[in-house]
Amino acid sequence: MSMNGADLIVDTLVKNGVKYVFQLPGGKLGPLLMALKKREENIKVVTVRHEQNAGFMAQGIGRLTGKPGVVMTTSGPGALNLVTALATATSDGDPVLAIAGQVPQAKLLTPYPQNPNISGVMNDSTITKYSKEIEHTDALADEVANAYVASISGNPGAVFMDIPGNILLEETDKNGLEFLPLVSQLANTISDKSTIITAVNKIKAAKRPVIIIGARAADEKAATAIQAFVRKTGIPVVETFEATGLLTREFNYSYVGRVGLFNNLPGDELVFNSDLVITLGLNLVEYWASVWNTDNKSIIAVDTVVDHLDETYIPDTLVLGNIAKNLETITDGIIEQDISDEWKAIIHTLQEKLTEKKQVPVQTSTDALHPLEIVDSLQQIIDSHPKTTVIMDGGSHEVWMGSYLNVYQPKHFLMSDGEQTLGVGLPWAISAALLRPEEKILSSGGDGSFMFSSQELATVAHYNLNIVQVIWVDKEYNMVEFQQELDYDGQKEGVDIDYIDYKKMAESYGIHAVRVSSKEALDAALNEAYASDTPMVIEMMEDNRENIHLRDKEIFKA
Repeated sequence: MSMNGADLIVDTLVKNGVKYVFQLPGGKLGPLLMALKKREENIKVVTVRHEQNAGFMAQGIGRLTGKPGVVMTTSGPGALNLVTALATATSDGDPVLAIAGQVPQAKLLTPYPQNPNISGVMNDSTITKYSKEIEHTDALADEVANAYVASISGNPGAVFMDIPGNILLEETDKNGLEFLPLVSQLANTISDKSTIITAVNKIKAAKRPVIIIGARAADEKAATAIQAFVRKTGIPVVETFEATGLLTREFNYSYVGRVGLFNNLPGDELVFNSDLVITLGLNLVEYWASVWNTDNKSIIAVDTVVDHLDETYIPDTLVLGNIAKNLETITDGIIEQDISDEWKAIIHTLQEKLTEKKQVPVQTSTDALHPLEIVDSLQQIIDSHPKTTVIMDGGSHEVWMGSYLNVYQPKHFLMSDGEQTLGVGLPWAISAALLRPEEKILSSGGDGSFMFSSQELATVAHYNLNIVQVIWVDKEYNMVEFQQELDYDGQKEGVDIDYIDYKKMAESYGIHAVRVSSKEALDAALNEAYASDTPMVIEMMEDNRENIHLRDKEIFKA
């Protein structure tokens, strides 16, 4: 059967298991939308309120599934609005396939409306891994295949295809390509035996080893292998914020919390005191080596890629390939691991310090919530509903939750460590709710970050998604505010924002909402939200006076 170029693209997407396309309609996207309409039993088209948010939603699919989420836009400003989302996906290591309709080839690079050199804009390695303007209709399926594979190979990221209107409309005798069988084999590589033996011997010889789990190890197979490794060796573990959830409560004896950002948590102190660092899928954007390897530690990197090398990060041993399979082989090579009493004592001390830092203060405000009161309430509801997926937007609230909230399942705790982009929270929550309709999605944002994508409450309401959105209200861009005060002798500028009635905002979209200023009220609101599978917004009045101490750092002692 003859197809046009748009049909060929959609046929290829269908054959490779794509279930969702996020989009905001535009004239140059018309051929692709008509092609999607023909295949609506295979692919759900999700219409959003801003292209940037559509890109974030595609990134959410990529983060949760490990396969590219798909976003489509029209030309000009539609495609330009994807830049931040694609840069965020590439920095965070999440696969995204972005496709933009474009003006006809005859109008390219002429004074024609909505006609920037968008493939040129996107052709920057910090934004995409692949950016191309497609010149021939018959090549469309081939280019989708190559873009898709590029997005998941090595460190995953975003890819971009710009397709002129005449290429989308031209007829072709080609059929869509199925390439998933090849894709499934990309993760089959394992390291050689001698490298494994070297890694095993270094681990056995270490006196103060530590494991840092990173985002590239954040999947169920890797989690199973990591748990077996920790169970056998007893080596203490820290996680980056993006890798949260790979250990269950069984491993509390080895767990010393999260690392990164301000480098001032007990986990950071543990890494400081170690003599061997075993990194598992660590994307260095999550935890810069320059902050944890100032003394030339021995490093074993178990990873799918060679990350950025510098004077603080040149691994002694690189175990390259499938993380789960290589770690299983390393585990098999270790009969037992001797953890010294001295190292155990340090681990225990730091675990106690972490527990102490999480404690809710005895005295708190009577008309606003201390951040640790919020964390404690969220922890209680998550413990009661362990399948909850937690989504965090950017801001100071993210530091509190990222440092002290525990989740015990892979890919159930999402945040941006790379670009640390504001506005990702609600779009990612929408992606999670589409993929996990039977599970509650808890989306957290500050009153600053939430407003970057708050219009997507319309999308939440339209699809009646099982999301509870909590909003930390302090009427400031506080993450910037407290750092200004620390860096500029107590001065601040440009960080105050006006209060918006978020309860009424949510209700205007037809979403039930409440406002709380006490822990008791918050607990009641969360229980109400979890008793229903419909969306709800909880506006929380926050006492942010302690946030200025988030950057406090004591001098670590060896």
